[in-house]
Amino acid sequence: MIKELKNKEISIGWDVGGWSGKNHGFCVLESIDSEIKLLMATKLTIYQIKEQIEKLLSKHQASHNIILGIDAPLQFPELFREIINENPINVFKTIQGNLKENPIAWRATDLFIKKNFGKTPLSASFSFLTSNATVAISMIGELKAKYSNFSVLPFHEEKDITAIEVYPGLLKSSSLQKNLIFNEYQQLFENYPFSEINGFDYYFHGAKEKTDVADAVICAIYALGFSGRALSVPKIKKEIPVSALAAAKSEGWIYHPDIF
Repeated sequence: MIKELKNKEISIGWDVGGWSGKNHGFCVLESIDSEIKLLMATKLTIYQIKEQIEKLLSKHQASHNIILGIDAPLQFPELFREIINENPINVFKTIQGNLKENPIAWRATDLFIKKNFGKTPLSASFSFLTSNATVAISMIGELKAKYSNFSVLPFHEEKDITAIEVYPGLLKSSSLQKNLIFNEYQQLFENYPFSEINGFDYYFHGAKEKTDVADAVICAIYALGFSGRALSVPKIKKEIPVSALAAAKSEGWIYHPDIF
């Protein structure tokens, strides 16, 4: 269970890259009584990311709520896992019944995002995102083993340290851009302490290039929005539709801005 405290939060945003190279965006925010301080926004290797996260958790877990917003699937589609685990029961029948949306490729949360935001996340199993997913899942597994108060939603009950899957690219969705919440995000990212970070023009001014660091900042802000304590940050919806809940508890869920 989450302790009753805490007006102090550490929010970690991670734009996940692959196993090699310095291609991970990483951001750390501290929020105290809704005042947000940028502690770090940079690019790191996966091994540096692991070191930084473990330092942050060890240092702040007693005094802060900690939430990680991760831009990568935290689980694979259920049918894909059945094949990988050499337990392919009724695979062909299941696929034949879902000709438009291959259940080996897409999770329920991916299809929810496509339907409601008009954005299709990359497949966790059928794209380069597969590598990123293995990175994130491996990291989460090690952190869960090391920290007893670590939870991953929606698979576990929320604890003092919580990890969620997020999707920065939703800021490019027409559904979000038509909503007033989009202006709140723009005001947030175009002002101090984020105004010196390159990459937000991709979302707000039609620039062609985004950056891993800007995406990591968005992940961290989404994480703060999930907790709901920082008053200047738009809320991230915690509730999962009842119709998708069972699938989400098996395959994961992309937590998104609360516009529905």
